[in-house]
Amino acid sequence: MTVIPFSSAFKGRKGDGDKHTLKTAAGMFAKKGYYRTTVDEIARALGVAKGTIYYHFKNKEELYLAVIQEGINLLEERLRQAASGSVSRREKVERMIGSLLAFIEREKDLVFLFLKELCGSDLQREVLAKMLSGCLLIIRNVIEEGMEDGTFREIDPETAARSLFGMTTISALHYISYSRSIPHDKVRGTIEQIFFRGSANPDF
Repeated sequence: MTVIPFSSAFKGRKGDGDKHTLKTAAGMFAKKGYYRTTVDEIARALGVAKGTIYYHFKNKEELYLAVIQEGINLLEERLRQAASGSVSRREKVERMIGSLLAFIEREKDLVFLFLKELCGSDLQREVLAKMLSGCLLIIRNVIEEGMEDGTFREIDPETAARSLFGMTTISALHYISYSRSIPHDKVRGTIEQIFFRGSANPDF
């Protein structure tokens, strides 16, 4: 199943731009849930005719997945920016952790939608996993480069990438689930220590 980016269906409409359109739809789904949110409500919130939505998306599920796909596209873009430039592999990892924390805090509705469906429902779980693969590949590539230049020890890069992503994501969700601000320095510093040095005392 090919999922088109959500905002591309509404190019040229009057309003506050793609970001506002995406946030509006994601916020409604996050507040009411997939099954209780109707296409009519989404159309009214976006200020478009219901037929406009069905012109681009054949049903609510396709619309919903398109919203999530756009969120993942945004995250992938942020991670790619963090992993770019002529800096050390360690610094790239540090930047990716910070970028991921910031994204989750800013786009919490999108993140909740994605994780809810990925972990707990039958709504195109395989499609959702494929959406995330691009983000994980960026992290994995940096880890593999670090293994090649000696920055990191020889470990399974795929597992390491998923572990870093999961550790950062769950740490951030702990705070935003209770409507608290993420203490970025504290969370990032702890994750970096665990990832770069491990958590066990060498004496034990």
